Amino acid sequence: MLTLEDLQAQIDESLSINSIESSYSFDFYTDLINQQRSLWLRNEYNKNRRIDPYVLQNLNCLELELVNPIDCCITVPDACKILRTKKKIPNTIELYFKKGIAAVGPADITKPRFVVIDYSRVPFVGHGRTTQRAIYTFLYDEYMYVISRDAAIKNIKYITLRGIFEDPTSLLNYVDCVDGTTCWSTSKPYPINQWMWTYIKPIILQELMQKGANAFDDMNDAQDARSQGMRAAPQQQQQQPQQ
Repeated sequence: MLTLEDLQAQIDESLSINSIESSYSFDFYTDLINQQRSLWLRNEYNKNRRIDPYVLQNLNCLELELVNPIDCCITVPDACKILRTKKKIPNTIELYFKKGIAAVGPADITKPRFVVIDYSRVPFVGHGRTTQRAIYTFLYDEYMYVISRDAAIKNIKYITLRGIFEDPTSLLNYVDCVDGTTCWSTSKPYPINQWMWTYIKPIILQELMQKGANAFDDMNDAQDARSQGMRAAPQQQQQQPQQ
């Protein structure tokens, strides 16, 4: 898989090959790549296809804190303990019936994952005989919450979230508590399949070339207008009647 730096370099090289002067920043390239990736992934996984692990990213070691559901404006079943991530969760891709969250669970990836639910189901969790000790998690107001009737959940200090994030570069602000590195960097593989990049790249190039052509036309129009104005000025002076 290619890194974001590789993808940006490919765009820059292609623009030079087509004799289009590259005057765009890599940040602009990144925005276009992210936008097209989100669109293509949303279309792909709204067809009920299995999510490819190569498009997923991990938020490791998200620290939790015990919160009062009343303070969070959340209605939860009696006797339920509720935890919340200390940091907000970057936006995930919006699918038809759910967010692009693939799994949430303890920081130890060998342990069972939690049950990801929609916020609307929160008041009804844990009522069954087999679910009283189950651990649920849901997204609310940009935070990830963990809830259970089992009081032992208060001992959970960290969780790991795996998902399809709308902007992969947003993970630059999150640090892995194990080795102290960021959860993602521009030198790591960008979460996109090679076949998808093959389709996305020409779309981005076409948009950049069109934008460059429009800017070139605007510049020429401005120059022509100035030239015409300079030619018109002497003619106007010559047409002035003599006193």
